[in-house]
Amino acid sequence: MNLTCAILHTDRQVREQLEMFIAKTPFLSLCGEYSNPIEALKGYYEKKVSIYFVGIQQEEMEGINGMEFSKLLSPSTRVIFIADTPRYAAECFRLDALDYLVSEISFLVFFEAVNKASRWFNLKGETGMPLSILPEKTQTELPKVIYVKSDSRIIRLAMSSICYIEGLGDYVKIYSKDEPKPVLSLCSMKYMEEKLPSDDFIRVHRSFIIRKDCIRMIEGNKIALDKRSIPIGEVYRKKLKSYISNYSVL
Repeated sequence: MNLTCAILHTDRQVREQLEMFIAKTPFLSLCGEYSNPIEALKGYYEKKVSIYFVGIQQEEMEGINGMEFSKLLSPSTRVIFIADTPRYAAECFRLDALDYLVSEISFLVFFEAVNKASRWFNLKGETGMPLSILPEKTQTELPKVIYVKSDSRIIRLAMSSICYIEGLGDYVKIYSKDEPKPVLSLCSMKYMEEKLPSDDFIRVHRSFIIRKDCIRMIEGNKIALDKRSIPIGEVYRKKLKSYISNYSVL
């Protein structure tokens, strides 16, 4: 599947870097490159654009900024924001951004983002449904999410998709149903334990936090998940027993 894409960014060097990355990606073709949002909109109405790379800078241009520009695009166009700060990530993901990249961007980070777009469009083609349009939900039904920094990216993860977290010194690996490989983030297990809701997650070892409804079996000193066996730490055994005691064991 060939995906058309366009760039809106005020920084010429960033535009040139994105053009170079697009040229190296076989399933992408560039159909527009702009520094002015008004010109970008004129071009957008004339061409079909699958992916739009939209720049966000702390000193935004007067008039239409990157986030406002993205609101004017069709739901069938997925937006990848290119920013010089992580501070706008949460707001951008609320606009249904496909990804949020923080410069300096490597080709590997760029390719992971556009590969995600390719998977989205392939799935859309299989179902025939516009995946970005979801039924309206009440405030209490909105999914809980967490934002984590990985390399130069800010990644949005639904709490319900996280299976378990593994601690690796100053880093954590977050294993999610929606991601083909774990997300590596610079933060501590203590920080993750504080951020994750205790109703859904439990720490069972100094190096592991698991989602409660992912537990398939407990045998001896191990917890069996779908694809992984997790050790139970002696310090955390009492807490796990307390959680299990809330249910009837036949």
